[in-house]
Amino acid sequence: MNQSLKIQLGTIILVLALWEVLGRSGLILREIFPPFSEVMTSLVELLASNDMWLHIIVSAYEIGWGFAIGCALALLVGAPLGTSDYLYRLFDPLFYYLGAIPKIILLPIFILTLGVGVESKIGIAALSAFFPIAVNTALAVREVKPIFVRAARSLGASRGQIYSKIYLPSTFGAVLSGMRLGLGVAITGALLAETSVAQAGLGFRAIEFYAQFRVAEMYALIFLIFIFALLLNAALARLIQWTNRYQIGGDGRAPFS
Repeated sequence: MNQSLKIQLGTIILVLALWEVLGRSGLILREIFPPFSEVMTSLVELLASNDMWLHIIVSAYEIGWGFAIGCALALLVGAPLGTSDYLYRLFDPLFYYLGAIPKIILLPIFILTLGVGVESKIGIAALSAFFPIAVNTALAVREVKPIFVRAARSLGASRGQIYSKIYLPSTFGAVLSGMRLGLGVAITGALLAETSVAQAGLGFRAIEFYAQFRVAEMYALIFLIFIFALLLNAALARLIQWTNRYQIGGDGRAPFS
């Protein structure tokens, strides 16, 4: 076990211990801040319920489809933006301004067009994921040195070959970093949408627990969402580290194949 992992685990254990102590100390009302052990008991009970797994599946479905659609659209838009100076100058300010807007404020439009079912939550998740991935993709493509593209064209490479042999290997790590950001905001967007208008999902269930003043269950659900997001983020981070070992650098030192 390396030093950084020991520090991370130690920090987590310390935070959870403080949570337990504060919850039992009486300094904060137990009805507002229950001990960690009580939250874990509620979490085990929730996971033992078939009803909770339905909500987990609904949220995973919304996040998964939203993230996949957002990724696909972002790659289709980001790559041409990166290869064209004209398109980049034209749309770059628009992307940054629209990307900064909280997508949840557009939920009424999605509800009007897609309804109150999972489709509107998928739409919010897709839109949330789209901007960071598209911007990262465009910036990564622009970092590829033009001399590599010109050399490939002089050898008769097609547009598809240029994208697959030069742009893709050179930008894969940066695009995955954008996907890592996009996944986080997709999760946030979908769950926030569920708290507003939904009939199922983890966000819907969390608000339901809050309204019923079932605080321990509410914290347990929030903790479950945190662990879920943490595991997905860690998996993408590990994938980024792995791909960076084999990525063609901006200086072109890795051979083309």
